[in-house]
Amino acid sequence: MASKEQLRKVAMYCNEYRPVFDTSFSSSTSHFEETKSCKNCEHFTESGFCDINLVDKILSSLSMELGKK
Repeated sequence: MASKEQLRKVAMYCNEYRPVFDTSFSSSTSHFEETKSCKNCEHFTESGFCDINLVDKILSSLSMELGKK
């Protein structure tokens, strides 16, 4: 399972990220950017998995990019 920080990074780089907004919470754009995470994406299941299987692929890609530097 990915860490909270990894889930935030994945959401930042994911082309399929689809935010699910909590209508009971009034948030600003800056607050949303701070909380952008797989956990608030429509593809993230209640059991804690991406239903389109992108978390590991994106983490792998990010890891390879860091390795090139």
